[in-house]
Amino acid sequence: MSIKDQVLQMISETNDEHLLELIKADIEYFSNKGTDILDELNAVDRNELLKLIDEPDEKDTLTEDEYKAATAKWRNR
Repeated sequence: MSIKDQVLQMISETNDEHLLELIKADIEYFSNKGTDILDELNAVDRNELLKLIDEPDEKDTLTEDEYKAATAKWRNR
């Protein structure tokens, strides 16, 4: 049985409206090759996302010693 047949069978056997809505939304979204995640964002969110993309990966990384110092007051030894 092909993957398409398996999916169609699962869909035909469910009565869960919420699940069917999710499947429909996914198929619509992923079928539209021109869809860009940025299209659905407002200007503030779009700008924030674009700034985050340009941040260095290590920006918010702590060394083990920095982590231990920051969490020392919560640890019991």
